[in-house]
Amino acid sequence: MNTLKMNEWTEGEKANNNFFGNAVGIDMQLDELKIYLKEVHNFIEITHINLQSDRIQGLDSETLENLSYHFEHTQGEILRKSIIISIVILLEAEIDTYCEDFRKHKKLSIGYNNFKGDLLDKFKTFTSKLLQSDFDFQGILWQDIGGLYEIRNSLVHNCGLVSDFGKRKTIENFICRNKSFEIDDNERIIISHQACLDSIKIVETFFNEITDFALRVFPDRHHYIDNGTEPF
Repeated sequence: MNTLKMNEWTEGEKANNNFFGNAVGIDMQLDELKIYLKEVHNFIEITHINLQSDRIQGLDSETLENLSYHFEHTQGEILRKSIIISIVILLEAEIDTYCEDFRKHKKLSIGYNNFKGDLLDKFKTFTSKLLQSDFDFQGILWQDIGGLYEIRNSLVHNCGLVSDFGKRKTIENFICRNKSFEIDDNERIIISHQACLDSIKIVETFFNEITDFALRVFPDRHHYIDNGTEPF
């Protein structure tokens, strides 16, 4: 039987608690984005209904048309873009935290920033080569993470256009798999309410998978105590 007192913390348990706590924090932030998205969607829907009501009958047709377009397209589009950008900002920040926590807890002399490429390239190299992660870097989930990452880059650096965008093919492949996104006749990425929900789910699933790996590398010792076995 294990002789450690229950109130003592091993290095492995500290790591386990760290990764578990980060996962809870990520879930909370994604839930906050879901709430915000719902509020945005409801606001647009209610405004659209109000624009059809008797309360605005005194407005001329041009003003009415401009208001309708503004709330349904301009404002909604800006807010939905902000959701996608926020999701990828969270993705970047938490990948950084994840890799740095592994470097610290495994006492590695090399961090993910020592590798070449963009953030996703560095994450892939660091986790597959140094951590021997079993995450499927050939799978659809990883492709969707890459697609979402490039959609954010297009929104920020290319006004949401796929024309003359270096990773256009990555975005087009992503949109072929995720029909809630579209590319319009002007080659601009169109983001629907459902697209935002789907994006949150992609990132949520990704972090669940990589956190599961971390918790298997650093298991909770109480799992072993309850089973009469020794922790690492």
